[in-house]
Amino acid sequence: MSHRPARSRALVALVASAALTTSLLATYAAPSATGLSAAARPDAGDRVATASRAERQAVSAVARARGVVSGEQPGDLTMALREVANTRSALTGADRRAADGLLARPTDPGGDPPLDYAVPEATPVCSADVCVHYVAAGPDAATPAYVDTVLATLTAVHDRYRAAGYREPRPDGKRGGNAKIDVYLGQLGDQGLYGYCTSDEPETSANSRTYDRWAYCALDNDYAEFPTNTPLENLQVTVAHEYFHATQYAYDRYEDAWLLEATAAWVEDEVYDGVDDNLQYLRSSQLAQPRVPLDTFNGATGFHYGTWSYVRYLTETFPARKGGLPRLVLDLFTKADGARGGPDQYSWQALDSVLRARGTSAAKMLGRYAVANRRPAQSYAEGRANRYPTAPLLQARRVGAGQTKAGSVRLKHLTTATVRLTPQALRQRGWRLRLALDLPPAVRGASALVTSATPGGRVTTRTVRTDKQGDAVVRVPFSSRKVAWVELTLVNGSGRFTCFTRGAFSCQGTPVDNALRLQFAATAVR
Repeated sequence: MSHRPARSRALVALVASAALTTSLLATYAAPSATGLSAAARPDAGDRVATASRAERQAVSAVARARGVVSGEQPGDLTMALREVANTRSALTGADRRAADGLLARPTDPGGDPPLDYAVPEATPVCSADVCVHYVAAGPDAATPAYVDTVLATLTAVHDRYRAAGYREPRPDGKRGGNAKIDVYLGQLGDQGLYGYCTSDEPETSANSRTYDRWAYCALDNDYAEFPTNTPLENLQVTVAHEYFHATQYAYDRYEDAWLLEATAAWVEDEVYDGVDDNLQYLRSSQLAQPRVPLDTFNGATGFHYGTWSYVRYLTETFPARKGGLPRLVLDLFTKADGARGGPDQYSWQALDSVLRARGTSAAKMLGRYAVANRRPAQSYAEGRANRYPTAPLLQARRVGAGQTKAGSVRLKHLTTATVRLTPQALRQRGWRLRLALDLPPAVRGASALVTSATPGGRVTTRTVRTDKQGDAVVRVPFSSRKVAWVELTLVNGSGRFTCFTRGAFSCQGTPVDNALRLQFAATAVR
């Protein structure tokens, strides 16, 4: 067993059963005419003709969720349960009952949820917006003092999100006793779970063309099982993360999972800045793995959690705030909004929209992010003292007088690679580095940036302008008296997808511009 803390993941075995290898992001529906953000659009008119495929994929979602709960499968429980909810309507008979059991609230008789009360429920304690449900006896018991702490924490987080302009989680009628959002306390820590949120809102004809849904959540009853951070700190960041999922579902429960998790991990540190629990995810992110696509959702590695660093880079670059939180992420969910009348853009599409409104693009910011990740201590407000890993180089080359060092790399979509070129014995004035680039056309997402550093540590970056074919020649100073090194960052910033092909990327699609070949030749000239 590999024990690794995560907000809504089990402490899970890394060896998966072959019967459960189907992606939890499998889709059972064709693209909806009303938008592009759904993994599985519930409208019957949009379903593919092969109902058997839909059923197989829904059964796989149930199996995946069961595996995560039991610790037999790596994965994210909140996202696994979301896929059960999103694909439930394709099931019948025993399979439908199995899905309903997983989505059942702890107090529902006959359910099989991750948290299941074995004794009668106590009266919930409620604020104006949230109800905390708990039991006073048995293994799931919580003390009255702890219940008060949970309610106060939930209320503070709810109020923080509302002040920042976010929509409230949707009311659930009288489930849980009233329309307020319900949070259940119980012994989750012995399953390696900090908490989870899910939705038991059924698909109906009334909501078949909209994608916002209600949610309920579950939290551990004491956080005594976790060695990292204090119990209160673990409660705080779990509430910030999981309650953000409930907030996201009020926009679009079907949105791309990588974006839902990246922004939920990001907001932990915005609301509880001193805990820094999300730093653990950076070792599985583009800070450490720049050649893994940014929009990857990988339940085994948790790469999607580490993508919060891209969100942080964006919000530090565009720091305008509303109600104490960066405005950019609110604008992002406003673009991704799948409620009635919303734009319903998918993840990368929504990111590009909000960045173009700020005078740039998601692809351009990916390149800048890659450059920043080579020097995180200088690039991020909290990157000092080795808190953020330094992105690795593709290669490092020394270039002497008259020498040419050439290279190439194939890059998947939304990935980068950086080469460092160092002057070798070029102390005379006038030496320059001639960079000849042979990239795919810019329309396919290819680009390059050149960064130079002086011996004193002054760093400058420029974006290379290529012609329509993707070719360019640039010259930069290269005397070793003036230049310590030059780095060439190559970028595949393509955000083009064939959507809804059961892929694990943006719009559950297949990248159009994958494995692009980017080439360069670097020559020291005078």
